[in-house]
Amino acid sequence: MDDARRQQLTDIVAAKAGVDAACAARHLALHDYEVAAALRGIDAERYTLTQRLLNKYRRDPEDALQHVALAVLQHADIRSDSVLRLERIAALAPPVAGVVTLAEWLAHVDWEGFDSALYANIDAVAVFIAGELQLPEVAAKLLQARDEAVFEAQRPALALALISLIERHIALFPR
Repeated sequence: MDDARRQQLTDIVAAKAGVDAACAARHLALHDYEVAAALRGIDAERYTLTQRLLNKYRRDPEDALQHVALAVLQHADIRSDSVLRLERIAALAPPVAGVVTLAEWLAHVDWEGFDSALYANIDAVAVFIAGELQLPEVAAKLLQARDEAVFEAQRPALALALISLIERHIALFPR
């Protein structure tokens, strides 16, 4: 590859990633001058895994939440067949444990339905929503009304509050 082409690729990567030419050139060299690979390398260097997941799935907060929860479970080596699964999740840092618990509860709502989810760890979910997420009215409606339509109306705000919580406690989540 000639110097002109190297410079062109360096300029492209520097502009797309918002980094200086030296950083772009280093990553291009590390990744055999493949622009996409160099950009991924720069992102991996700049952002934690959790930040990359939040950035990638920013348009769908619930999807981002599910990916972050999965990353936590994989990082902590908590498997779905573990007898001690709930205890291991509870042993995580409180914001992390709450995010994983609520993500799993939301997934339960999707898989088994709202009525079934009302019997799956609902008290812990409500405590987390009222406390950590500071949405006591959502928690109260969840426990008292037990109305799926009311819950579904609150669901987008709940997902955004979870993303905000993750961002505030980013250091506790997988790097």
